[in-house]
Amino acid sequence: MLPDFNYYLLLIEKIIFFIGSIIYLIFAIIVVKQITVMTQNISDKFNPILIAFSYLHLLFSVFLVLLTLIIL
Repeated sequence: MLPDFNYYLLLIEKIIFFIGSIIYLIFAIIVVKQITVMTQNISDKFNPILIAFSYLHLLFSVFLVLLTLIIL
């Protein structure tokens, strides 16, 4: 008997979503790094807010990876 074709499609979909969430996490890490370098070179009154939003974005992307692992 041949294995169920839908099982393989679902497995491929899970792998693609997991890889996508990992890539998004890497993007969030790069954003945090770029913002910290930028705030070292440019001083502005909005720098602490910008740093806070970048770390919040990183936190949400880590949450996305964990949620992807739990749901899928």
